[in-house]
Amino acid sequence: MKTVSIAVLSLALAAGATSTTTLAYTAAGVSAQDNAAKQRKEYDDYKKIEAEPDPVKKLELARAFFESDPTPTYVKYVQGQVNAARYALFTRYKEAGDMANAVKIADEYVASVPETDLFFAFQLTTLAETKALKQGVKPEAAGAWAEAAKYATKARKLIVEDNRSEALLYDSKTTTWDKVKPGFVAYLHRIEAFAHFTAKQYDQAEKSLLAVIEAKCDAYPDVYFLLGQIHNARYDDKANAFNKLSAEVQSGEQGQKLLQEAKEESKKAAEFFARGILVAEASPNKDTYKAIVANARKEMEEAYEIWNDGKKDGLEEFMAGFKSTCRP
Repeated sequence: MKTVSIAVLSLALAAGATSTTTLAYTAAGVSAQDNAAKQRKEYDDYKKIEAEPDPVKKLELARAFFESDPTPTYVKYVQGQVNAARYALFTRYKEAGDMANAVKIADEYVASVPETDLFFAFQLTTLAETKALKQGVKPEAAGAWAEAAKYATKARKLIVEDNRSEALLYDSKTTTWDKVKPGFVAYLHRIEAFAHFTAKQYDQAEKSLLAVIEAKCDAYPDVYFLLGQIHNARYDDKANAFNKLSAEVQSGEQGQKLLQEAKEESKKAAEFFARGILVAEASPNKDTYKAIVANARKEMEEAYEIWNDGKKDGLEEFMAGFKSTCRP
């Protein structure tokens, strides 16, 4: 058997070691080249996404980008394009009155950027309100108003309970959130009130309507008129209950108490109609309230006469008492 000298073996090991190092170096070089090529492609893909004007196609390109297991370099930029595309789609759906798709794309945006939840809750409220208004504030529209109230309640809780603000909802260059906040809160309470009212949940509607007045008493004359209707309805209930009593019970303590309660409901109705009329007449948009004010004035006079034992005496003075304030 031939033997290999120590010197020869040492040379062979040395050669082997050198060869391995060279291979490792070469592999690293190839990896670096591959990584550079990958980043060049990612940059090109990002620029295509950025240049794509159609938000649907932009999202498709972005989806393909993320499925390619990208390096971190351009991820945040592509995500920015995704958000821009989602917002463009949300605007498109909102303008088209497409509630289902608007909700879907808003949910996707909020999942990506949670701090936008108030903005989208408010936007969805206005979209749902527009659809509900086409049906009117009546029982047949209860479902549409319930949909609007779902988002209104979310937005209101974010503002009132979580003390959130949203500069995208107002012109922050000309005013402050503290100044516009009451108007937003009043608006959201009003949507909830309409939902309760159309669902014939009058006690809950009353609470929400009073909350509108508490937030911003001169914002919505119609909330006063709805409160007037609620008290008119309560008067009717008590008056009907009184009429069903026997003459003897009517003249007794129980009957007189019920009669007085009915008259008090009528007085409250007259008060709310009067206050609503004054708020409407002081509004910059008072012309839009002409028809409803005319009807409210008639209902106010009828309610006042019931409370005032069938007389109109003192009606003008009664109304004048509410001119200095719109607070409850």
